[in-house]
Amino acid sequence: MKNHFQIFLITLLFVVPVFSHAGVGGYATMRVFDCNKAVGMGTGYIAAKIFIVYENGDSEELPLLPYSEKNEFDNLKKVNQTINSMKAKGYFLITQYTCGEQGNLVSDYTFLKQ
Repeated sequence: MKNHFQIFLITLLFVVPVFSHAGVGGYATMRVFDCNKAVGMGTGYIAAKIFIVYENGDSEELPLLPYSEKNEFDNLKKVNQTINSMKAKGYFLITQYTCGEQGNLVSDYTFLKQ
């Protein structure tokens, strides 16, 4: 009988963590294009905006002001507001990466759903 109880306890150690994370998780990706009209991407250009793709496949697009020194601070506020909105929705920022140069920045943010 003692062995059955020990096996039961060991089983609980492995099963409970699996069920405690059921329905939780997934990733959302946010990409921020902070580009000016003079910067080309192939034959066109991508206007300044934020794209978000959620773990369930839903997506949204948020406009940013066109890139300029005058609009830079307002766009930064909008990105910060969006990151805080993701946190309020239960996401945790796990990575951030930016490439490009001033006037042509692309930033990726990866969030984990809590």
